[in-house]
Amino acid sequence: CTIRIWKSDSPDLRQFRHVFTLEGHEGTVNALAVAEGTDILTSGSADGTVKIWRLSGEAGQLLETIPMKPRFFPLTLSLNTLQSDGKSRPLVLAVAGTMNTVQVYAAESSDSPSFKLCAVLSGHEGWVRSLACTQDKQSPVGDLLLASASQDKYIRLWRVRRGEVITSVPTEDEDPMLSGMEPTLTNKAHEFEASGSKYSITFEALLFGNEDWIYTAAWNPDPERQQLLTASADNTLTIWEQDSVSGVWMSTERMGELSVQKGSTTATGTTGGFWIGLWAPDGKQVVSLTRTGSWKLWRYDGDSDMWVQGLGISGHVRSVNGIQWDSGGAYLLSTSADQTTRLH
Repeated sequence: CTIRIWKSDSPDLRQFRHVFTLEGHEGTVNALAVAEGTDILTSGSADGTVKIWRLSGEAGQLLETIPMKPRFFPLTLSLNTLQSDGKSRPLVLAVAGTMNTVQVYAAESSDSPSFKLCAVLSGHEGWVRSLACTQDKQSPVGDLLLASASQDKYIRLWRVRRGEVITSVPTEDEDPMLSGMEPTLTNKAHEFEASGSKYSITFEALLFGNEDWIYTAAWNPDPERQQLLTASADNTLTIWEQDSVSGVWMSTERMGELSVQKGSTTATGTTGGFWIGLWAPDGKQVVSLTRTGSWKLWRYDGDSDMWVQGLGISGHVRSVNGIQWDSGGAYLLSTSADQTTRLH
């Protein structure tokens, strides 16, 4: 029920010291989010609340507690700043978890944030496990793209735009192309105001192709590439990218193993798929943690324009039956009751 804050005081960024502890939640803390360039931290807990904290020096201050209504457990948060005409930049907070909707809150500024519910994004048919936000690199006005990944096997992209809503297509009732589709595909605009500016949130795209729950989503930190990485229980990592000509989002790379071949699904599988997908800071490596506790790693080869699997941190999941060094002492071979042989 606590949050511990750690700080690096040495040139070696792997060395951290404990600075202080934030207390106040009455349930396990499941999610954290910060907004770049601010001292605001948000936390989501199994007590059904989201708390807003300010980190100052070597102390933390609780600013606000937001109860989830209707009550649900927040599993993922996304906190970002918005473009504004004023001196202060408003904050937008997206919250999701054990519901099939995404709640969006807005605050006038980070100086004295007071969050108010401004939109409820619907369309998912299962728990939303992950939220990830990035600035749209193709937008001249600094739009944000919010990705929501769900247990319904889909990822939805939402556009957060500053200014009046521009209706470039007919409404759903008038558009013959949309009228025959499922009701969850809607172009409804959610409008709100913050710090004297108007904003809107609209549905942007539906990404599909996974065969099981999607656990995490993360945008590539490379400022030159707008790619979304997702990790799924179907034993795959997927990189999604927008086609430069058509604007359609599609999977440009799938790494891992097909669940139809492995027989591994959330309900019946033994491995449980990939739980976490992470980018390296340069955006040219990805790693994933599997249910068995092993890590898998891929590196991007620019010459071949392909992702090549490398050696990740891994280990046996059952008793080890034998080990043997090679003659030069550089490698260790081990065999295990988990029916695998590993070279270390």
